[in-house]
Amino acid sequence: MNRQVVSYIAIDVAKDSLEILIQGQSRSRSIANCKEALRRLLKSVQPLQGLHFVCEATGGYERTLVNFLHEQGVTVSIVSPARVRAFANSEGIKAKTDPIDAEMLLRFAREKNPRATPAPTPSRKALIALMDRREHLSEQLKREKTRLKNCDALIAPSIARMIEIVNEEIKQIEGAIKKVIQDDPTMKQLYDIISEVKGIGPVSAWTLLAYLPELGKLSRGEVVALAGLAPYNQDSGKTKKLRRIFGGRSKVRRCLYMAAVCAARHNPVIRDYTNAILARGKPFKWAIVAAMRKLLLRTHYLIKNNEIAIA
Repeated sequence: MNRQVVSYIAIDVAKDSLEILIQGQSRSRSIANCKEALRRLLKSVQPLQGLHFVCEATGGYERTLVNFLHEQGVTVSIVSPARVRAFANSEGIKAKTDPIDAEMLLRFAREKNPRATPAPTPSRKALIALMDRREHLSEQLKREKTRLKNCDALIAPSIARMIEIVNEEIKQIEGAIKKVIQDDPTMKQLYDIISEVKGIGPVSAWTLLAYLPELGKLSRGEVVALAGLAPYNQDSGKTKKLRRIFGGRSKVRRCLYMAAVCAARHNPVIRDYTNAILARGKPFKWAIVAAMRKLLLRTHYLIKNNEIAIA
């Protein structure tokens, strides 16, 4: 069997620059983090077979790169910085510079063969942008409300006006989110399925649609791990430590926490489930995390089988 030739190109992303290391080359080079520079780069590497770009998630600085590559139909993988750093540590590399990071990223890609990151649909891309903005405004609203509680009477009217402005802006964003979902038949169908689960409100449903598109497509274990709800073993020899959850997508985990707290009161299935855990003397957070996992798997099952929830 002939193995497909893959040419990895590792890119260490910064705000204004990209450190590029092409498989087969010994030294990296730096280019600007803009479409014009990326267009020249892509033209220069076109002769290579099986182009596969690899970069780390950097909180948004990688978007120009990833969006450009998706537009050009080029394979790209976004990998976890923690995994790459752990890989570098395993290789005995403690130093950290842009060229070293690019080299570690390339070696990681060649060893691990990361899965390609699929291009989001225009609707999902818009939904992600709107949900990100809604989170920005929600955080600002919390800060303003906190300031209002302990502020001087002189500035209280100013803070109150700001709260009113932010509330109005959130309403505008939420209206745009509803329109994006309503205008996309597939997304609308998924939203209807998710929101029928008692405990999952509109915001939680929007969050799952935006940040967990793998629902219904992967295995149960993979979906739970992506949400950061998989309890991992910490055993060694005869020592058996508590299983703990960590990692995963924090935005998904936060929304599921609030959904589980609501479901523990209003969803009969989840309420009985959490009460049974509490009755065994387990802490409240254990019960809620278990409820989060159960809610996620229920939603995953419904989407996979295209059903509407009863409970």
